[in-house]
Amino acid sequence: MRRTTSTGGVMLAGALSGVLGLAAPAARAQDTPAQEPREIDIAAVSARMLEQRAVRALLDGRFDEAREALERQVEAQPGSFAAWFNLACARAQLGELDSAEAALSEAVELGFCDGWTLAREPLLDPIREHGLIGDLLGKWPAVLEARRAANVERDGRLVGLRAEGRGRGERVTLDALRVEVLSAHDGVSTRQASGELGDIARFFYSEVFDPPGENVGAYTPWATVVLPDTRGFRSWIASEFGPRAVTGLSGLGGVYDHDARRLVAQDLGATLRHEFVHVLHWREMERLGQTRAGRAHAAWIQEGLAALVEDVDRVGDRAGGRIEPVPSWRTNIVKRQLAGGRLPTLRDLTGLERGRFNTARPLARYAHARAVFMFLRGRGQLRAFMDVYVRTIDNDPSGLAALGGVLEMTVDEVEAAFRAWLGALPAVPETGSDLSATLGVEIEEGSGDGPEVVGLPAGARSRTGLRLGSVITAIDGRPTRDMHELIRVLGSYRPGETVTLSHRRGRVHAASEVVLLARE
Repeated sequence: MRRTTSTGGVMLAGALSGVLGLAAPAARAQDTPAQEPREIDIAAVSARMLEQRAVRALLDGRFDEAREALERQVEAQPGSFAAWFNLACARAQLGELDSAEAALSEAVELGFCDGWTLAREPLLDPIREHGLIGDLLGKWPAVLEARRAANVERDGRLVGLRAEGRGRGERVTLDALRVEVLSAHDGVSTRQASGELGDIARFFYSEVFDPPGENVGAYTPWATVVLPDTRGFRSWIASEFGPRAVTGLSGLGGVYDHDARRLVAQDLGATLRHEFVHVLHWREMERLGQTRAGRAHAAWIQEGLAALVEDVDRVGDRAGGRIEPVPSWRTNIVKRQLAGGRLPTLRDLTGLERGRFNTARPLARYAHARAVFMFLRGRGQLRAFMDVYVRTIDNDPSGLAALGGVLEMTVDEVEAAFRAWLGALPAVPETGSDLSATLGVEIEEGSGDGPEVVGLPAGARSRTGLRLGSVITAIDGRPTRDMHELIRVLGSYRPGETVTLSHRRGRVHAASEVVLLARE
């Protein structure tokens, strides 16, 4: 799985930016091998080398060298706000206050919108009394509103939205989350997906981190959540990452680019949930000042938390109850590794650098990380672990010591307890042949909001209310946005039970009572 990098503070641009060296990258829900080789862009490679040289110089205090490299980089990449921000830092440290402020103004004009970093970046301290930073922070809400409008205009094109909300796409504004949802799906599906973002946020801020404080509105940029249709997503992902990113083992399901404040997902289920946790998590790292290289949260923590909510059910009222992470095809992977004696140790998992985590058996890595967080949550220690981790990250960047600390165990004891828990965890159905009860229709992966009916045996239409092209969006109010989710949900029923099936055909949504059949 390849990624764009992102952070705040002194920036190292990947596709966009990072901070004081290469920090942890932005997130994608699907696990893929390395990106398809593409034609080498000599200018981009040269700019990247200049950027890396500049960041090393900034880290080492060689500000003359950093300035020289960054001035060459902004000449090659005049639209990179990361390069201009870094240049402002270098010039400030050299006492070139007016030109530092000019570079900082250019960075903001081009899209820099991290108020937390602007407020506390130490390399900018020489110009703090010079006026510009105070003026910018004083009008930061207006800066964020301008960036929000620009990003909506930029990303609306992916879903058919034109200026002032006109066009075929849907737009839902979530003020409390500071999120704009831009969707090519119909209004009902878009509103349902938007509501689930609220569920994810409530889970995240009750079980992982404290809710954001009063100044969330002052410093937190808006994010766009872009939900194109299948054709639009494939076109966009191919243009961004190459043809192999569209299909096969290297197919990407979603991307969160923190610098662009843009989440793009091909489905309204697991991918959207995964990526939205990255939106919230990167905001929290930014607030904590933990986006710098060596302080950005470890890959297994970022991806494990995001994967935790990929498969969820509801406790209590399914229309309004809280979400609950449940065993899934991911935990099945780890159970098979354990049974086959191939499960890496927690030391191995937590010690992986981002590059290896994403490219060396990524499906297994994500599954392992998700299982660890399910284990912590089952013991009531998820929040405690994250509290300890963010306090001790400078001495324990991998989080391994925090695991032992919150559980009051040695690392070996944690390993043994985790493996015992994993062995007892139930497996879940992964394919139709694992089911005892079925809907009695033929289905395939759909266009993002649920599997699509592609075959109706005799009598199935009148029995189920489905037609060819119908999309199954939920069973008894439990979302079924992709095949994995549908099979997992169906696996909790038995033949002869009656379920309420929610489905869509075109833009018409309906529900029907269906008696489940025994699998032949």
